[in-house]
Amino acid sequence: MADGKKRILYIDYLKGLTILWVVWYHTIHPAFVDFSFRIPLFFFVSGIFFRPYPFKEFVKKKINTLVIPFIFFYLIYYIWMIGMHALKYHTFAGFDYGCISGIFDLHINADPFTVNPPLWFICALIILQFMLYGFVKLIKNNRLLFATAITVSVLGVLFVYGQPTPFMLGRSLPYFVFYAAGFVIGRKLIDVAENRYGRRLPKYLAITSLALFVTLAFGKTLVAMPEYAVLPVYYLEVFSVIVFSVFFFKYICRAPFLKPLLFYGKNSYIVLGMHEIVLTTLLIIWQNHIGEPDVWGGLTMMICTVIILAPIIWMLNRLCPTLIGKNKLWK
Repeated sequence: MADGKKRILYIDYLKGLTILWVVWYHTIHPAFVDFSFRIPLFFFVSGIFFRPYPFKEFVKKKINTLVIPFIFFYLIYYIWMIGMHALKYHTFAGFDYGCISGIFDLHINADPFTVNPPLWFICALIILQFMLYGFVKLIKNNRLLFATAITVSVLGVLFVYGQPTPFMLGRSLPYFVFYAAGFVIGRKLIDVAENRYGRRLPKYLAITSLALFVTLAFGKTLVAMPEYAVLPVYYLEVFSVIVFSVFFFKYICRAPFLKPLLFYGKNSYIVLGMHEIVLTTLLIIWQNHIGEPDVWGGLTMMICTVIILAPIIWMLNRLCPTLIGKNKLWK
C-alpha cells in the first residue's frame, strides 16, 4: 500500500512476478531463471512499506502479519508431510514426528527447513524487519543508514553465511541491504515513477539502469573478474534490475495479460506458504506416470501449480484471513 489505504498497483504486480518466479525456480527450469533477482526484489519491495511504529505496535503488526502466517503454513505443511508418509507406506508409524522442531535447528548457507522450506522468506522478513527497526532508531541519517546496511550485508556474506545460525540468520543477512534500500530509497523511486520530478527522469533512469545491467552481465562473460569485484558487481546488477523493474512495471501493468500478477502479488504470502505442497504433489504424480520432468515439464507443473493455488487463495482469504495475516489476531 502507498499510505496504508491506497495500493500501489505496479508494486503488487512486481510482487506477483517475484513470487511466481520463486514457484518456477522450485521446479525444473531454464538456466536464466537462476539469476537471483527474485529474492532481492521481493525484499526491496517489502522494505518500501516498512514503518518504525512505536515498539509495542510494531511487534503486534509483525506477529499478526508474519509470525502467525509462518506458524499456520508451517503446520499445514507438517500435516501434509504426515499424510504423504501415510499414503506411501500405508501407516502413520515410522514418520519423523520430531521434524516439527526443525525450525530451531542451526542452518548453514542455504540449508533449508525440513518443514516447508520456502518459509525461510518469511523468517528472513521477520529478522530483517527487527534489524532495520533497531538501526532506524539508532541512525537518523538515511545515507548513514544505507551505508550501515551495505556493511552488514557484506559482513554477513563474508563471515556469517557459512556459519551455522538459528532462524536462517546467516541466509538472511546478505539481503538486508535490499530491504533497507526499499525503506531508504523505495518511496523516492515511486515518486520518480509517478512523474513527481518530471516526465523525462523515469525514462532516463529506466534506460540507464537497463544499460548498466546489460553492461555488467555481458562484461562478466568477456572479462575475468577479480574475486574482490564479484560481490559489488552482483549488488550493482541486482539494483539495476530493481530500478528498471519499478519503472517498467509502472508503464506496462495495465496490460490485460498481466492481471494474474496482481492477484498473486496481493496474495504472495499464501503462494509462498502453499506452493511447495502443490508443486511437490504434482511432481510425485508426474514421476509416477510420465517420468522425470524436463524444462517443459517443469514449466507445465509451474503453470498447473499457479492455477491450483487460485481457489486455495480464495478459500483461505474467505475462511481464515486472520491466520494468513489479512486480519488482526492481536489487537
